[in-house]
Amino acid sequence: MSDKPSKKGKLLFKGDKDQKKKKRKHSSMDSEERTTSSTLENGWVRADALDDLVGPLFFTHPSDPPICFTVDDNDRLLAYPLPSLAETPHPEPLIVNQVLVGSRLLGTSNSFTFKSFNSKYLSSDKFGVVECNREAIGGTEEWEPTTTEAGFAFKNAMGKFLMIDEIAGGGFKIRADSEEVGFCETFRVYCQARFKRKNKFEKKEKTNSGKLELDNVKKYQSWGGGKLHLTEEDSHQLKRAKQDGRFAEALLDRREKVKADRYCK
Repeated sequence: MSDKPSKKGKLLFKGDKDQKKKKRKHSSMDSEERTTSSTLENGWVRADALDDLVGPLFFTHPSDPPICFTVDDNDRLLAYPLPSLAETPHPEPLIVNQVLVGSRLLGTSNSFTFKSFNSKYLSSDKFGVVECNREAIGGTEEWEPTTTEAGFAFKNAMGKFLMIDEIAGGGFKIRADSEEVGFCETFRVYCQARFKRKNKFEKKEKTNSGKLELDNVKKYQSWGGGKLHLTEEDSHQLKRAKQDGRFAEALLDRREKVKADRYCK
């Protein structure tokens, strides 16, 4: 007799045919949804808050033609032309040279540094010259971004704003010597969707003053048959005390008044 255990399965009778399991075919709609969700998670979206400036960033400007920040192999910051933003509303970097990594300085809320692909920091001097060749962080490498209606403006340690300047013969140059924020000083920054921060607003639960006193009675004194003597005037007093920030004191006074807790005073 064989020691091999018998195979358990569905009971079959003579003449029955084995039914093969049907493989589920994914519809084209399911594949499109998966592609869309993957694109949203891994694609680039418009940054609209300071928290979005932490992580990989893509700096652009809606000039004519549009440009983006590009750091070449010699650590020079260039204004590289882009296709029309009307045709590509969500532009993406084509090479790693067009990506800067933003970081918030420790102990600050609005001071940032921006590092290139070869670990060099974006900086500007007192003459407005912008470079991306610094290996350490100092005052000239700090930037203070502010949100505007059209994007972001970036102020350096000298109080001057980052801008694009049109040069003779066409093309643009990136400088940091502007004293006011205008069109040339406003940049559109894109971040990866998976790094984008979403503000979550927690709704405050509205609690009834009578319910709070009921819980207080259950916790600190004997429960009087499931009844709580609370008049309309008492409710107004507790509500007023809660608004004034002395709700606990008002509950203590009520406990003394009803003579149900001799340890309240």
